[in-house]
Amino acid sequence: MSSSAWTDESLATYFERLGSGEPTPGGGSAACVAGALGASLGSMVVAVVSRKSDALDWAEFASAFQALRDGFLVLAQDDEEAFRVVMAALRLPKEDPSRSARLQESLKQAALVPLTAAERAVDLLRRLQTLAPNASDSIVSDVGAGAHLALAALRSSLLNVDVNLRALKNPELRASLTQRRREIDEAGSALCADIARTVSARLVPDMRVH
Repeated sequence: MSSSAWTDESLATYFERLGSGEPTPGGGSAACVAGALGASLGSMVVAVVSRKSDALDWAEFASAFQALRDGFLVLAQDDEEAFRVVMAALRLPKEDPSRSARLQESLKQAALVPLTAAERAVDLLRRLQTLAPNASDSIVSDVGAGAHLALAALRSSLLNVDVNLRALKNPELRASLTQRRREIDEAGSALCADIARTVSARLVPDMRVH
């Protein structure tokens, strides 16, 4: 599903689906939507700040935030599809000789999709980190809001990595993905903390963010 297909569904309809008893969309999809919201805030800040400043290559930043937003929306759909593939593998008869291999491959893909989303969240946070000191005081809070949405996307995505990692039988693959997960978490947490300090110092100079 391309990001343009999301124009066929309003947020209200998506939230209805999300809040239903259906298995999809779920937390992985919602995490990606949070990331898309964070990227959209970045786009908004660029649109405002670029009118008054030439501190950065605003066209490049606008393009990057757009790509991140679209990428998150594609990943939201990818997450739903990955879950459906896992469920299809689980429904195979246990005597089916292909069941185990198909299930393991589907679990791998179901872990890789949210891991990719978490990596995109780190990319978004890096962009927002550069944007924060260049945003005006009247709009820097939106950079901070975007950063917290990006971190929410990252950590929520990593929960979906974890739930699939625990069922992977390949120890080398599980170890590799676990290490990648740890590095993403550490990088994203540090970036968001740095952005929060920058934003807080601009908004409330005597506030200390730990």
